[in-house]
Amino acid sequence: LAAFEIKVRKCEKRRGKKNSDLEEDALKEDLKFYFMNPCEKYRARRQIPWKLGLQILKIVMVTTQLILFGLSNQLVVSFKEENTIAFKHLFLKGYSGVDEDDYSCSVYTQQDVYDSIFFAINQYCQLKNISLGTLGYEQDEDDVSGLQICKQQYKTDTMLPSNDTLNIDIAIETDCIHLEPQIFENPSIHMKIVESIVCNSLHLFLLFRLIQVEISFQLKGIDLQTIHARELPDCYAFQNTITFNNRAHSGKVKIYFDSDADIQECKDWHISGSIQKNSQYILVFDGFVIVSCFASLILCTRSIILALKLQKQCNVLDY
Repeated sequence: LAAFEIKVRKCEKRRGKKNSDLEEDALKEDLKFYFMNPCEKYRARRQIPWKLGLQILKIVMVTTQLILFGLSNQLVVSFKEENTIAFKHLFLKGYSGVDEDDYSCSVYTQQDVYDSIFFAINQYCQLKNISLGTLGYEQDEDDVSGLQICKQQYKTDTMLPSNDTLNIDIAIETDCIHLEPQIFENPSIHMKIVESIVCNSLHLFLLFRLIQVEISFQLKGIDLQTIHARELPDCYAFQNTITFNNRAHSGKVKIYFDSDADIQECKDWHISGSIQKNSQYILVFDGFVIVSCFASLILCTRSIILALKLQKQCNVLDY
């Protein structure tokens, strides 16, 4: 009986060892298959590389999205830059097309300062008749925002360079005047009357005390070139500022032009043609990209779970 029990135990050990060897071989096979590339997996078990195909498809779709986004962004940048150049030619008298250093242009006589200021005002009033772009005045819910002119000057200033005499109060006074476009649309109001109002309100004749004059106004524009790219048009709000800088009092007044553009959603638009269908196709394409990315996430999660299971089996065999 004792000898029979010994033989039974030996058989069980051999059977356990054999089962353990089979499990170890199966685990090695699974680990080897796990680290195979898609082609080797297909040769080994005829498993179709769905994950590889999905990744290639996702790369193609995302790359296409990036190209479309880059082309659209290029249109935005070019529209802003071209409008800024157009504004400088419209509102800066004598602009040559090339900026002088860090400012747009400069003037050297009192008459040139007056002419440049009133030239900008007059161009703003006649914008709808002279502009080649799709531009209009900024409108609030109640009225048109209009044009604002602000002047900074020293409170008192008496200079006699011939006698080396200087009497100055460095306190700065700021005066502003607001002009609505409706003023200029009135045929009974001549431009000379407007110039007289501005001069008398801001005392622009006292140029020896003048520090700077700032003309600011807002304009609206619509970018129609996106339609040629089969996209919906964008609406823009341009905040423009013209600054006449006389801080140095060197006899040279530098004129700066700054334009900030913000993209806004067009509130009311009606477009006939194929542009709407193209927008729907883009939305469908974006939907496919989202679905492919979600499927890729599921497959990657599945692969991580399988790796954790294999690691757990390895730990069990070690014990």
